[in-house]
Amino acid sequence: MASLIRHSRRTVTSLPLRSFTQPILSARKISSVSTPSENDTSSQTRRPSPHEQPRFQYGDVIILNDNKGDRRLLGPLKKGIARDNNLGRMTHDQIVGKMPMDTVETHKGAKYTLHWPTLDEYCTTVKRQASIMYPKDATSAVHLLDLFPGAHVLEAGTGNGSMTMYIQRAIMAPGSHLDTVDIRNEHSLQAEQNIERFWRGMYRPGITFWRSVGGLQRVIRRLTGKDQGQDGFHSAVEEAVLGAEKTQDSKDELVNKDGKPLTALEIKRKQLTEANEVLPKNPHPAGHQYDAISLDLPDCKSVLLDLYPLLKPDRPLVLYMVNMSQILEMVQWLRKKNFDGYTVEKVLEVDWKEWSVRSAAVRSKVKGRVRVGGFGDIIPLTMSNGAESAPGSTTPHTLASDNIPDDAVGWICRPLHMPIGHTGFLVQLRKNSADHVPESSSESS
Repeated sequence: MASLIRHSRRTVTSLPLRSFTQPILSARKISSVSTPSENDTSSQTRRPSPHEQPRFQYGDVIILNDNKGDRRLLGPLKKGIARDNNLGRMTHDQIVGKMPMDTVETHKGAKYTLHWPTLDEYCTTVKRQASIMYPKDATSAVHLLDLFPGAHVLEAGTGNGSMTMYIQRAIMAPGSHLDTVDIRNEHSLQAEQNIERFWRGMYRPGITFWRSVGGLQRVIRRLTGKDQGQDGFHSAVEEAVLGAEKTQDSKDELVNKDGKPLTALEIKRKQLTEANEVLPKNPHPAGHQYDAISLDLPDCKSVLLDLYPLLKPDRPLVLYMVNMSQILEMVQWLRKKNFDGYTVEKVLEVDWKEWSVRSAAVRSKVKGRVRVGGFGDIIPLTMSNGAESAPGSTTPHTLASDNIPDDAVGWICRPLHMPIGHTGFLVQLRKNSADHVPESSSESS
């Protein structure tokens, strides 16, 4: 059996368990399993979306935009809670009942404009315990997955839920379903919380969260019917085998993959992780196949053959890989297996370049009428019309449009000085045939 699929690049702190996590039931005390109705809350009553009730309510997560264009995430809004900074104090109660684009004022007079967060800024600023897939990669991955409303998608590597929300936004419709898998319980719980807080949980219905100590391969066994455990109970035969092997298994669980004894901290972490495993009953009928599969794993190639029966013919599988060495290893591994069930269609590195387009005063044309400040700001020699200084500012200022003649206004168009480094590669595979049944990768290295 292949080694556990461990999801990438993340250091975590455990979060409180949600109500859907059940007590440990199996003889081996490995897993606590929730029923689909508990794990997938799509059938539960939900708050009206911002489209239906745009006024801000307690529990909402919003954006505050100051007079300099600095946008910050705030929330969930709670009764009696205040936000303090150098510009003054503002309470959540001031925001509740307001509409988007309304303004609120701190006790020092600083003003903020209220907005609903876009999906891009929410995913990049929300609390997270795992590395995120940035909007440039997530939107490109959705394009490569060729998604459509009502599609069924499997995602491995939930992380903080950013890619999960991009996928759900593309497929959400009656009949759609998204299965998302993560080996880390705390990552999955944080992702579910993030999704429930975005726009009052608008994208939460239709998502099933799988938290598996056995990684993606164990979830695949459940989805293909090879793992018959239901609602946390093992079959009678499985219980007998567990009883016979209990002593040996307990010894095996106290060593790592290299045969070295686990430390007390590692044993405790292992016990907590296993106790929080969530493997719902398979929500799909026998023989179910997905319209697309998305993988963000440290070792994608080890599950490619196992995933083959779960993907519809002529449909894409998209992998997120951090370096070219991983891509080369995967292609060589498929060639070594002499497996032609997948075609490598595209390998992409996505790069966005943001530009600044703004007005500025031309110094040679202002002729001493005003003094030019940085970044297109204009600082007049004398204030007129009784204008007041901005809160916390020692120098009065206005913008170029306030007092600069039209013939002295120029334009600056250039890329922003915000270099974005390499994040990863997107690899698009396509399933070739419905007839070829590969040998499971769990049975061969």
